[in-house]
Amino acid sequence: MLVGVLPAQERALPKPGPEPRVPVRLDALTLEPDIKNKIEAFFSVLKQRKVPEAYAKLLEGSVLAEENPELVTKLVESTTRVLELTGRIANTEILKIRTSGKTIREVTYLLNGEKRPLRWRFYFYLADGRWQVLDTNVATEASGFFDDPK
Repeated sequence: MLVGVLPAQERALPKPGPEPRVPVRLDALTLEPDIKNKIEAFFSVLKQRKVPEAYAKLLEGSVLAEENPELVTKLVESTTRVLELTGRIANTEILKIRTSGKTIREVTYLLNGEKRPLRWRFYFYLADGRWQVLDTNVATEASGFFDDPK
């Protein structure tokens, strides 16, 4: 008995479609050193509970601090409140890195506290040859550690 594919069966096979478009995820090792160093310096100072100094490190050279000092004040206040809920910071780790073109990065970190974890998200923009913080936010809800449903 011969086994083969008949021409009709060949046509019945679905043709592969275009690849689905998903955000690019990078390995932590591919995170630009300038970005990683800024975030690590931020968390290092934050572990000491020096919130204004931590934001000064993170926002150094960023237009965000220059253009919107009121926002920086709000970030310091909200971070101080959130850290009270978290307790002592045990450690941090990168959860996710996404890109949007060559100049924008979204970096999500997990901050493990003695009472609860936090999800910290940073947005960076490459301008004038340096990475600047565009925005940052923190979440205490468990859903913040997972992708948003689309």
